[in-house]
Amino acid sequence: MSDEILFCLAETFIDIALSSSAARADRKHKGLWTLEWLMDDKPNINDLIARLSLQIAAHDIDDIEVLGEHIEIIKTPDINWLEKTYKEFKPFSIGPFFIHGSHYDGEVPQGQIGLQVDAATAFGSGEHETTNGCMQAMLDLKGKGACPWNILDMGTGSGILAIAAWKLWKSPVLGIDNDAESIVVTKRHAQMNGVNLGKTSLTCECGDGFNTPSVDRQKPYELILANILAGPVIEMASTLCSVLDDNGYAVLSGMLIEQADLVASAYEGEGLTLRKRYDIGEWSTLVMQK
Repeated sequence: MSDEILFCLAETFIDIALSSSAARADRKHKGLWTLEWLMDDKPNINDLIARLSLQIAAHDIDDIEVLGEHIEIIKTPDINWLEKTYKEFKPFSIGPFFIHGSHYDGEVPQGQIGLQVDAATAFGSGEHETTNGCMQAMLDLKGKGACPWNILDMGTGSGILAIAAWKLWKSPVLGIDNDAESIVVTKRHAQMNGVNLGKTSLTCECGDGFNTPSVDRQKPYELILANILAGPVIEMASTLCSVLDDNGYAVLSGMLIEQADLVASAYEGEGLTLRKRYDIGEWSTLVMQK
């Protein structure tokens, strides 16, 4: 099912639904899709079937049949969802990084680097395989002696990679995202983790990717992080390489394993060399060097 079809179906109950969401079974990219809508009042299942059928017909969507046994109406329990999210976000480690939510009141284990992330934020808590791969890549670069003096985190999301990079190298980091809320979250996370906001530490801005003026103004970068999606990562290959310093590294992620070779080829076409690849679950992270 394409993103366009999902969007069309999600819009079916826009006038009566408080929110909608879509997820694949077991978070597998080939798993069956489940769409959910949250409503104030219990709907009539026949009305739901009729409206979905009309939506499918209106948009000429093929290969989808609305069946009553595939629709389930569940009463949402009256619980504190924020508290539930907190409890389910348990501390975990990636190498020396000890990642925990703002609700965690324990101590950071001796010898580890604390990285506090707001568990209620949907921009990235570090649990996803792509974030894990990027952090492992940075740790390995640090272990082999890499010491980037200028770092760019393109598509910074929650700021977790930008903050981790600063904690590893104490070098200036520029975080860019096209979502204004992401920048608000990144700044909050920086403060939570004792990272100053400013040109000598972490700067984060909302902008249009590499067209953001500060990206060009502060180039070149010895390390560029781009954990987005395979398509955008491929599209930005030429522009990314143009602001990457000679011998600099690009850590690329957000791609499925079967997309990794295509991404690597795009950057090899720009003169970069694949140095290491991390396959975790269904996802891949690439380390390329100029």
